[in-house]
Amino acid sequence: MPVMDEFKEEREALKHGTPKEKFTYFMDYYKWHVIIAVAAVAVVVSLVTQILTRKDIVFYAVMINGTELETAEEYKQAFAEYASVDLEEDDIMFDTSVRISTGGTSVYSPDARASAEKLMVYIASSEVDVFVTEPAVVEQYAYNEFFMDLRTLLTPEQISRYEPWFYYVDQTVVEEHQAALDTFDTDRIINYPDPLDPASMKEPVPIGIRIEDPSSLKEHYYYAGDDIVITVIANSQRPETASSFIDFLLQ
Repeated sequence: MPVMDEFKEEREALKHGTPKEKFTYFMDYYKWHVIIAVAAVAVVVSLVTQILTRKDIVFYAVMINGTELETAEEYKQAFAEYASVDLEEDDIMFDTSVRISTGGTSVYSPDARASAEKLMVYIASSEVDVFVTEPAVVEQYAYNEFFMDLRTLLTPEQISRYEPWFYYVDQTVVEEHQAALDTFDTDRIINYPDPLDPASMKEPVPIGIRIEDPSSLKEHYYYAGDDIVITVIANSQRPETASSFIDFLLQ
């Protein structure tokens, strides 16, 4: 018997079949169609929900080599109140996922390379606003022009208040460093000055602030040492909020 004739007979017989028989026939022939359709609808609903409920990130701090403690959410809430950010509408990110090695063989580990690449993506996409990390990490990025000259960000009052704890680079050495990179001159010896001694520099530029007393921060985020520096990324899209965070962090 031709297949189409057999199919017509089955359909005709089902007209008088029980509900169970009709359901079984439907699942036998249309089960995968239903599954695929339901899955497609679920994906569309999920995407629409994410788009409609996604919050704008109004501040992004990368807490390099920091570890979130149980009270981290309290810190976020406190800064939101300080900066007048409505967390029902917008969001603040304190990202502790980045681990940067500061020496030894671990600097070449897959995890270290992945974090370094992730950080470069953050910087290139203007997603991140500040780094909060150890001086040894800042040293790795200081002479690559990643950080903002804080004199262009802070008010005269803030500069007067925080200047004793500025972390500097020498702009003359920055240019020498960049020239070596541009010409692939790996043999050039560059003497990097003490970042805490602007008097030893030809053209000192403040790019960071050392946190004199990190005890309040360390109630919410664990860092291995007490020497912590905050820097603002040069292409930050939210410099005003970064400035507010500096005051909040150092108050």
